[in-house]
Amino acid sequence: MRKLICLLVMLLLLLFSLTGCFENKQDEVLNSDWFDDIVLDKDLVKISTLNSLIKIDSISAGLDTYTFDTILFDLENGDELCQVSFSEGAWLSSLTENGFYVIDTLKKELEIYDKVGKIAKQYDFSSVVEPMDFCALSENERFFVCSNASGTMLTVIDLSENAQNHVELQSPLLETLSFEEDILRAVSIDGQVFEIDVKDSSCTFVLQDSRIKLFSSRYCLGETETNFLIANEDACVYIPISSVDEIVVGMGENRFATTSLSDNKHTLRFYDVDQKSVSYFYTDEPVESVWYTDDEKMLAVIGSSMEKQHKIIVCSPEQTEEITVLYQDTPINTNTDIPSSEEMVSTPKKLIESVPVIAQLPMYPTGCESVTAVMALQYSGHDITVDEFIDNLPTNREFYIDGGKNYGPSPYEYFIGSPKSPASYGCMSPVIQKALTQYLGDSNKIKNLTNTELSDICEQYINNDIPVIMWATIDMREINHINSWYLTDGTHFIWPGNEHCMLLIGYDDENYYFNDPYEGQVVAYEKALTEARFADLGKQALAILP
Repeated sequence: MRKLICLLVMLLLLLFSLTGCFENKQDEVLNSDWFDDIVLDKDLVKISTLNSLIKIDSISAGLDTYTFDTILFDLENGDELCQVSFSEGAWLSSLTENGFYVIDTLKKELEIYDKVGKIAKQYDFSSVVEPMDFCALSENERFFVCSNASGTMLTVIDLSENAQNHVELQSPLLETLSFEEDILRAVSIDGQVFEIDVKDSSCTFVLQDSRIKLFSSRYCLGETETNFLIANEDACVYIPISSVDEIVVGMGENRFATTSLSDNKHTLRFYDVDQKSVSYFYTDEPVESVWYTDDEKMLAVIGSSMEKQHKIIVCSPEQTEEITVLYQDTPINTNTDIPSSEEMVSTPKKLIESVPVIAQLPMYPTGCESVTAVMALQYSGHDITVDEFIDNLPTNREFYIDGGKNYGPSPYEYFIGSPKSPASYGCMSPVIQKALTQYLGDSNKIKNLTNTELSDICEQYINNDIPVIMWATIDMREINHINSWYLTDGTHFIWPGNEHCMLLIGYDDENYYFNDPYEGQVVAYEKALTEARFADLGKQALAILP
């Protein structure tokens, strides 16, 4: 089943160097190019493409076996060629030049079908091969390969000459990337890409990078904290991530596709490697996967596995126009009325002096929590930099789609993204408390003041020259609920947009005073408004005890 839920991509990339930034664009008339919808009511939908052939598998999955229906299309002529149903089995299936094949790995049987759904050839390998953990058929239907149970040896059967040979493997194979003529490209279980010549029995290492997560026949796609990484054996290209919850859902010859959720709308982005641009459109329904044909038509699987309802749309996302940025993770400050420390009209009743001010920009665009914690640590006498603190910060950006729902990490357990990336969210007080504890080596040195009123915090801590790490919003704006996702326990979490963290250092009759890392200076906010935003963020606060 792991092969079923891996994103299989059948297309090629001619990779070349990229310079400059990607340009944001938006598709104008996607809907006008959509063909008639195909509605499927199974657990999982998988698509294979080869030349003009499109193979759609609608799957009802079990633990180790499944049933599925295959629909074969000729996209060039717009014709449905056949529909074939398969009963329960441990199936592997893909396209050939003349149709498609299915392999039952338990029974060790291969069936080759023509384009109209009739069996052209059948093979029984039960007496020839060991249990088939990995197997594949070449696109020209000549070579069948399967590995032994340990994954150390690949058996190659030449079906046209009824001959056998073996290839010694450097690592057990997991997934076929392409099998053209006599060249098999495959990825191993430890993420290495190999090129295997099945005629001369050679196995050549091509690429390995621990950051790579998705593979195609000619290039691989991975992620760093702030970029998508496109790599082959010759070069690496880095493309900035637009949103921390972006999930790659498809790769094509000149494009790859991602999906994210913003303002309760699913955003599908198309990164055009050739044009160095990004185009996108919105949909109310989740996008599970995207596939590309040889001529770069896009097939999108839209729907929900939970509701067992999918629909496949076909379009050509080519016509675009320039637009402004959809959403900026760190909002630009438009409040010019907040006085600096030199402009404050009223004299604070209490203002802790000599607290270092650290600006989060430009180095830490979403790192307000870390920068604030370092200001508090430095005031307490600790010689620590923001980078050193971030090294102790638990981070996570593992977003994924399951059952038509977007899942992601909890900001109460991780910083979501990287403080050094604008395409990130942030974290809540338990994450900073954990990082502080790890740095200080003593949990008793940190006081969790969550659910304490600000008036009590001022009386007990500010009056005693102890600054307090506090959660509110940027410029005390209203929370903007721009995004939500499900946590692993099934909880539906809504991200509080404009979330911010500052260091409370003083107060007077009208205002609270903060070292604001976003402003890079001391700022003042009106008391009632501050208390409201503090409550909006769950009254989260931490203090480092002297």
